[in-house]
Amino acid sequence: MAKTVKTEEQLKAEASQAEMKAKRDEITSYYKDSIYHLKVQKEYETLLKEIETARAERVQAQTFLANAMAQQQQAQQAPAGPKGQDVVGTDWEASSDKAPPAVDPAIADAARKLKQA
Repeated sequence: MAKTVKTEEQLKAEASQAEMKAKRDEITSYYKDSIYHLKVQKEYETLLKEIETARAERVQAQTFLANAMAQQQQAQQAPAGPKGQDVVGTDWEASSDKAPPAVDPAIADAARKLKQA
């Protein structure tokens, strides 16, 4: 049997293979240790996102209510037209084609009563 003598290059290759395996094991261990911390960070980020979403929804609701209140106040402050009705518009002449049709006062009173009931 002949003994095989390993050359210096073969020894370096085997050493570098062992070093690479050790480095891979070290990196794998680091990642496994980091998983716990990453899960905690993910939970933290998720909670922050939910808080920001809730804040945005609250601001949106407040804006909606403020706009509704402003419109209601504007409607209450608008000048009243003849017979207590609001002036809808003055961009038409009563005799023009764009004028709304005349409504019989009796029909208008009946419609108001139905609306109030």
